[in-house]
Formats: sequence, C-alpha cells, structure tokens
Amino acid sequence: MADRDRFVGVDEVLAALPATIVQLDGGLRLRLVNRVGAPIFRGPPVLGAHVRDVFDRDVADMIVHLVGVAQESGTASVDFDHGRERFRAAATRLESVPLSLVVFDNVTSWSLAEQALVDLIQDKSSFLDSVSHKLRTPLTAVLGYATLLADTESGPAANLDEATRSSMVQDMTDQAWDLAGIVEDLVTVGRVELGELRMVSVPVNVAANTAQVVESIGAQRSQVGITGDSTITGVGDPARFRQIVRNLLSNALTHGCAPVVVEVFGDGDECGLRVRDRGPGVDAHLIESIFDQYTTGTSAAAPGRIGIGLWISRELTSLMGGRLAYHREGRETVFQVTIPAADT
Repeated sequence: MADRDRFVGVDEVLAALPATIVQLDGGLRLRLVNRVGAPIFRGPPVLGAHVRDVFDRDVADMIVHLVGVAQESGTASVDFDHGRERFRAAATRLESVPLSLVVFDNVTSWSLAEQALVDLIQDKSSFLDSVSHKLRTPLTAVLGYATLLADTESGPAANLDEATRSSMVQDMTDQAWDLAGIVEDLVTVGRVELGELRMVSVPVNVAANTAQVVESIGAQRSQVGITGDSTITGVGDPARFRQIVRNLLSNALTHGCAPVVVEVFGDGDECGLRVRDRGPGVDAHLIESIFDQYTTGTSAAAPGRIGIGLWISRELTSLMGGRLAYHREGRETVFQVTIPAADT
C-alpha cells in the first residue's frame, strides 16, 4: 500500500498532539493516555490505575473535582501549578459512554507572557505618571515666571529690581534646559526602541564637551568641577556624548552629594570620564537594576524621576562602542564612561 493511501491510527494522532490527554472511566481509573512522559505524572502512568495513584495528591484532588463538575455540566476547566510549570486542565463528559476526557495544556509560556504584558503595562503606566510629574514641574515654573515678567506695567513685575528679575530669568532658563533634556531623552528612547537612532563617529574632545554641559546646567554648575587632560579625544557622537554627561551629572546632583567631580582620563585605546560624588551609593544587590529602563529614583529629594537617564546613557555608550559602569571607591560613588580613543 502506498504511503498516501495509509490511514493514520488514532494512537498516532493522539501522540502527535501537543497536549497530554487522559481518558478516565466512571471509577476514575486510567483508560488511555497519549503521553506517558508528561511532567504532570508522579511516575510512569499505568492503565487501570486510579488517578490518586497516577498524580500527586493535590493534582489528583483537583482532577476528581474537575471530572465531577464536568459530569454535571458537560465541561469544566481550571489552571494549576505543578512544580515550576503551569497547566490548564479541561475535563469533558463523553455522552455515549461513561467516560471522561481530561486534556492538560502546558501554559507556562503563556502565563509568563501574560505576566510580562501586565508588568509592561504597569511599568508604562508608572512611567507616564512620572513623565507627567517631571514635565509639569519645569513647565509650571517657566509659565509662572513668564506670566509674571510679562506684566511690567501694573503687575508685581513692575516693582521688581533688576537682580530679582535676572534671578527669575536664570531660573526660567535652568528649568527650560531641564525640560529640553527630558524631551531629548524621551525622543531618544523612542528611536532606540524602534531601531531608528542614527549615530555619527567623529572625534570627541572629552573635556570640552563636558564643559559645554556643565555650562548649561545653570546655578548648579558651581558644584561641578572638571579635572584631567583637556586634550584627550575619543571617537563617538558628540551630541550623544553630551547627553550621557548631562544624565550622569543630573543623577549625581540629584541622588549624590556635592561636590561633583568629572575626571577626564585616557588609557591606551580607550578614554572617557568618571563622574564622582560623595553620595551614599547603591546597595550591592541593586547595582545592575539602576540601569534598567523605567527604574525610578527612590530618594525623597527626587520624587517623580522618570527612570530612563541611566538606561539611555548605557545604551548610547554601547552604541558608540563603549561602556558605562558604576562602582564605589572608598566613600565616593563613581560612574565611568569609556569610549574608543582617537588615533594620535
């Protein structure tokens, strides 16, 4: 008989199915099983054995209850955990004979995917709440100062001295820079996730680009010092390098303790900088998590942090062929950025 004319037997069909199928008689004894090596069994199942001899006690109790419900209503199903895996059991009453079918599907991967989706939604929700809070703070300050300073004839601004007016303008500038940095990070996150971020690879003077960032941070620049060789040059994307420096300085000034020192260094084929502060640092078991996306600061002085600065900084450093790492040196917190050095 040709292969195309051969009928496939029921046993072969059942064995090919991904689910484990068990047939039980009215006395809950095993009449059929299509996969004897399934992890739900206590040991190799024997035809004619009672379910309590085939399954662990808690699983057997669940099956007895499930079959009882199915005998009344026709079908019943339940999810249950067995070891480290999760299964879905569905019992069906067969109308023509006093038998029940119980089908076991391993839904571990489904459950993990479902939980991952739930976690992602929660992370995104928390992220959006944090973004809303973080954007609202500088926007409120900028709008408030702008409204006040605009009314110079009859409003409170009419009586402001030049020093106070200058201070307000400086604060507006600082808040606007903060806002611009947040927007830049958000746009960068979107481009990285979509795989659309374009990087250039050109010489980057480490000290000069760092100084440019320090000058842009407003009144807090007095708390930041730069040391090291001002001629050290790396290879990377200058705009993205400045974005990394801005995030590291923001992190140090927010979570650390002044003074903050940026140490420029060169080491053979590599160069970069170390951002040092006197803050308390991070517990050893949390070190890697600080680079996770949407991880927020826990400092009471920094509520509403959006939790992408360190993550995007590590991503950008990696895209430039470098590394971003954290460590403690004595009482100092150190974030070190390393990028390829330019040929000399």
